[in-house]
Amino acid sequence: MSTDTTTPARPAPIEDSDTNWPAMLNEWAGDLWRRLHRGRHSDDWPPEWLIPAAGIAGVLLVALLLFGLVLPLLRWAGRLVVGTVDGGVDWLRDWNLTRVVLDPVRDYLTAHSAGLPINAETLWWTWCAAGVFLFLVATFWRAVAARLGWILFGAATTAMVWATTTGPARTTTAGIAALWWIALSLFALRRPWSQQKVTVHLPELPWLARILQRRE
Repeated sequence: MSTDTTTPARPAPIEDSDTNWPAMLNEWAGDLWRRLHRGRHSDDWPPEWLIPAAGIAGVLLVALLLFGLVLPLLRWAGRLVVGTVDGGVDWLRDWNLTRVVLDPVRDYLTAHSAGLPINAETLWWTWCAAGVFLFLVATFWRAVAARLGWILFGAATTAMVWATTTGPARTTTAGIAALWWIALSLFALRRPWSQQKVTVHLPELPWLARILQRRE
C-alpha cells in the first residue's frame, strides 16, 4: 500500500524585486489578500483578529461622522436658534411697530371726539377694551357675533390709520395695520380642530330588497 507523501504547497514568499515602498506595499497587500482568500475556505474562518478590527473600524467611522458631520451641524443649529431668539427678543422690545398702528388710531379718536359726552381718553380705552373683548370671545368661544365684530373692528382700525396718516407713509401704515389684524385673525377666526361627523341615512330601496329575497 502506497502512502501519499505529497506536502501541501506553501505560499510563495514575497519577492523583494523592488525596493520602492509603493511596490513593497502592493506586494504585501497582495500576499495578505491571498492569505485571507485561502483562509475563507478553512475551518479557521473568520480569523480572531477580524471581529476586533471590524469593531475598531466601526468606532472610528462613528467618531468620524460624529466629529465631522453631527457636531458642526449641531453648532450651526445652535447658532441659528440663538440668533432667532435674540432677534425675537429685540423685536418684542421694540414697540415702535405697534405704535405705527396705535398712535394713528388714538389721534383719530381724539380729533373726532368733539361733541361726545365722553372725553378722548375714555373713548380710546373703550376702543381698546372692545378689541380685546372681541378677540377673546372669538378665539375661545368662537361666537359668530364676536367674529363679525372682530372683522368690523379690523376694518375700522385700518380705515382710521389710513385717514390719519399723511404723506407717502399712508399706504405703509395701513398695510402694517392690516398685517397685525391678519396675524391676530389666525387665532380669532380659526376653525375648530375637531372634525364634525355627518351621518347620512340612505332611503329604503324596496326593489333592492326584493332582488335579495329572490336570490335567497
